[in-house]
Amino acid sequence: MLQFIAAAACVAVLTACGGGAKTPTAVVVPQPDYKLTTTVVGTGLTAEAGDTVTFNYVGYKYDSTKPDGKGTKVQSSVDAGAPKTGTVGVGALPGGGLPVAAGWDQALLGMQPGGKRTVVLPANLAFGAYTIPQSATTGILVDIAVNTPLVYDFEMINVTKAVFQPTTTFTDVKVGTGATAYLNSQVTVTYTGWLYDATKPDFKGTQFDTNVGGTPLAVTVGTGVVTGFSIGITGMQVGGKRTVIIPPTQGYGFNGSGDGKIPSNATLVFDIELLSVK
Repeated sequence: MLQFIAAAACVAVLTACGGGAKTPTAVVVPQPDYKLTTTVVGTGLTAEAGDTVTFNYVGYKYDSTKPDGKGTKVQSSVDAGAPKTGTVGVGALPGGGLPVAAGWDQALLGMQPGGKRTVVLPANLAFGAYTIPQSATTGILVDIAVNTPLVYDFEMINVTKAVFQPTTTFTDVKVGTGATAYLNSQVTVTYTGWLYDATKPDFKGTQFDTNVGGTPLAVTVGTGVVTGFSIGITGMQVGGKRTVIIPPTQGYGFNGSGDGKIPSNATLVFDIELLSVK
């Protein structure tokens, strides 16, 4: 009888007796294909990369059982009572305290005022690996789990064409004699950054950051810093010094630095000295 009871206990609690226990299988969320549908064609200026756009949106969890894919509503500028305004096509659309869905840039490019589009975003073009909690502050109506595909309805309200922004430029103050920095080089640098001021002879306005006299910045060229900073380092030789001017589109864009030191759409000036290259 005791042997029977022990056997029954093992059947009921496999993990306790070691028989038949299985490693939990990771849940894979099926992902739809990216799909963009224009429901209303607008008129007027066409949104291109770098333009300022004003738009409304309503977002839903993707539901494959629905004909239009729209499940539970997750956020809405319409409900919030205010459309969003930001720079399109350069990763600078306003997130309102949230990560910015990369698919928004893709969906809004090419729209005209009055136009409407519906876009299905797989998770990698939505919030990806982020868990987005319900919050009145950010306007999220329900929790969004990791790897959740979404559907958005967009309405373009206004498009303002970008003022021409030059690419990053630089002046060699001192040409180095050591190894040359290229894309993906691991380098260390010292730097000082200023807000661009056209009234100054050297264009250096308010200083917002420096590591001179402190710990050198270790970075891989092309990652971890704004695009213009990597452009400025590329081609430098160890021991060299450059003054680099970075336009907003290759700097911090519409969002600025987030800590208030670099405002929206600010042009920047950096002095950079290259210390080492690997």
